[in-house]
Amino acid sequence: MSPSVSPFQLAELMVPALFIFVTGFILTLAATRSVMLSMFLPLIKAVVYVVYYVALFDGTWTFLDDWSYLERGRSLLNHGVGIANFSVHLPLLFSTAGGKHFFYYLFNADAMRLFGYAYYAPVAVNVALTFLAAGLMAGAAKTGLNFSRSLAAGLFASIVLYPDVVAWSTIVNGKDTVVMAGTSMAVYVVSLAESGRYRRALSLALFLGLVLLFTRFYTPLMMLVALGLALMLSSSGRRRSWLWLLVVTGGGAVLGVLGTRMLGSAFNLLLQDWVNPSYGIVRYLLTPIPFHTTEAYSFLDLPQVVYWGLVPFLIYGVYRVWQRRTLTARFIVIYFLLTVALYGVFGELQGPRHRYQLDGLIVLFQFLGFLGVFRQLGIGRRAHKSLVDNVRPSMVPPTKRLS
Repeated sequence: MSPSVSPFQLAELMVPALFIFVTGFILTLAATRSVMLSMFLPLIKAVVYVVYYVALFDGTWTFLDDWSYLERGRSLLNHGVGIANFSVHLPLLFSTAGGKHFFYYLFNADAMRLFGYAYYAPVAVNVALTFLAAGLMAGAAKTGLNFSRSLAAGLFASIVLYPDVVAWSTIVNGKDTVVMAGTSMAVYVVSLAESGRYRRALSLALFLGLVLLFTRFYTPLMMLVALGLALMLSSSGRRRSWLWLLVVTGGGAVLGVLGTRMLGSAFNLLLQDWVNPSYGIVRYLLTPIPFHTTEAYSFLDLPQVVYWGLVPFLIYGVYRVWQRRTLTARFIVIYFLLTVALYGVFGELQGPRHRYQLDGLIVLFQFLGFLGVFRQLGIGRRAHKSLVDNVRPSMVPPTKRLS
């Protein structure tokens, strides 16, 4: 059971709210080049954040893990440990985290260094991270899926304001927002590599691998598997020898850091909690049923109504992304399906919290599926055609964008 707490004073939230607004403004302007969106989107996110922690926060929608991150993050803060000097404090970090997943404890320590010891401190950074995740997905869509700037801006806004993203990032102090941003960065890295920007792609890939390895260890491994499969299924990918080298060396490095003992333990846990995938996949994709949640998850009732309503567009969107035939498109769909398959057989991890990490991909599928259905119905055909369909994906090299 989570602690019972009281809402915060408005004055306490001014600095983190300003951080959300300024960070959101800069990232939105960089991604969309729209001053109006750059004012509007961060303002909405900052207002929702402030209203929740001033008027609604009472601990009901928190979990024991959230408070553990906060308490152990404060312990690291008291010891002077942060992201900037973590490498010289590894024994303390492993001891604090009880294993290798120490990054989010560092995340909490540095957030409290900025905003003070309070539940809202790491949450403020998580809200800002949603702008980064949206920007990376929009950039990947332009580079690897041939989106125009206008269409990419629409995708950016859709991710930032997606109810599930707003709910999880604003209400819960969880590491899943970090993993969601990491998933978006992985897609962006693949799009950079596909467009020939290898040096930048490699530097971001190394950073991403380091963060995710110490946040949720199996995600970088799954990303490398997805990239390998995408390379095999993409005609251009089969000729990219350096990407194959990245898959092999990266996989070896991850396996080396994790060790056979940890991998064996994880595999045994999977076997112990194995469920029928025909049931588990459906449960993972649809849980919880709107307005049939426990009190702790009731903040998801309205976001789930939106999500369930958009499921047909999600399914069609997966098909539309795959049809684009680029390496980026192949990676997006394969990684999504691999993740769904893994959680679909692992009963303990079939809650909505583990689906949230895929929200950047889910919104992309819903976005393209929605536009595709409306085009088929003849609604907005001319506008959509000018944005997307004036050239077939197979005719456009990944380095060129529609305008």
